[in-house]
Amino acid sequence: MLVGFSSANITPSYGMEVPGGMSKRFTQGLHDDCLMSAAVFDDGESTVALVGVDALSVRHSMCEQARAIIEEATGIPPEHVMFGASHTHSGGPSCRLFDSESDPAYLEHMARQGATAVIDANRRKQELRVGVGVGEATGVAFPRRWIMKDGTQRSHPRDDQENMDHPQGELDESVNVIGVADAEGNLRGCVVNFTCHGTTGYGAGMASADWIAAMREDLKGVFGEDFGVVFLQGACGDVTQVDNTATDVTSWSGPAVGRKVGGAVAGEAVKLLTQMRFAESMPVAGTRVSIELEPRRPTEEQLAWAREHLGGTEPNRNRWAYDGIWAREWLNLAKLNEEEPMVPCELQAIALGDTVFAGNPGEFFCKLGMDIKRGSPFAHTFVVELANGCVGYVPTEDAYEGGYESQMAPSSKLVPGSGEKIVAETLKLLAGMR
Repeated sequence: MLVGFSSANITPSYGMEVPGGMSKRFTQGLHDDCLMSAAVFDDGESTVALVGVDALSVRHSMCEQARAIIEEATGIPPEHVMFGASHTHSGGPSCRLFDSESDPAYLEHMARQGATAVIDANRRKQELRVGVGVGEATGVAFPRRWIMKDGTQRSHPRDDQENMDHPQGELDESVNVIGVADAEGNLRGCVVNFTCHGTTGYGAGMASADWIAAMREDLKGVFGEDFGVVFLQGACGDVTQVDNTATDVTSWSGPAVGRKVGGAVAGEAVKLLTQMRFAESMPVAGTRVSIELEPRRPTEEQLAWAREHLGGTEPNRNRWAYDGIWAREWLNLAKLNEEEPMVPCELQAIALGDTVFAGNPGEFFCKLGMDIKRGSPFAHTFVVELANGCVGYVPTEDAYEGGYESQMAPSSKLVPGSGEKIVAETLKLLAGMR
């Protein structure tokens, strides 16, 4: 089949806002490039494109703009193009989160660079063989939510280890790889899917794709600089590189941790690629559906509390921040609900043979991703979170009783049960492709 890879640069400039934290941060320099990395697969009848985006998240409007450009230039329909954010916390101003704002000029740049990557990958297509491999990288990603001994739920309770009882949720340590090689067996590129937050601090405060950059560097170091690498993030809403049971704080974040995660994933990918069995071609297909989800609505009592506590500095251990931050976020959510009474949510599936990439725009909890895998009719199902948009954290229904991720805010704006609805609708979408 015909396969092509390409990338385009979206590295933020010095001084641009960096989303992903509860207070303002700005790009302090360049550690490694943030990219739009594209892989195009053409079976002779249909063509699909997978695009990895080195950003905290992507906006649906940006993806639609890029898709329109791509369709005009190549004929690839919008439902055959998937954009997946890597969730690096060291990227550019691609979204509004807490005190940060998106940059319209940067979003325009992202759309055009995303389109450029796909158009160029399509231009570079050549006859290559395709294979699929699934391996495992253990000891580098961990659940960040815990059930405490008193029954409460907490996020990253590493300051209270003696009262930690057991992790909440599930862990997906699978390294999922689509690989391509030429007729002589020379490896030419891959798509990698793994589940871990982009919060290792690999870039040490500068612009960076986080551990994904280390993975990319390692793979290119083995296979050559022209080796194509596309990364699509798994359901990591409650999974990070932090082992909350560890006592060595240097193991929680920093450049060495970024190299550890990226190196482990790259190492497993190298093993899979070098042992992979390749097929001459795989049929490709793509489909999508838009559903509506119900937002959480602050009560009048909660809004009154918020107005009274704006600027408050009282810390809340369970919420990770001061009362003033949550007061602001409750008021912001109420305003957002006036503008958007229901939350649109695009679900997408891109299939290559008996493998499917199942995308949704949530910062998806890992158990929900595993539920999609367990219910899928495909031999291999790779879940892609933050695909084609962002609807905020999507916890499991039993995870709304504590912890940072489920605290009501624009970053966690969906009612309980929304994740389970996404799972059910995704499984319907996948069933319709078989």
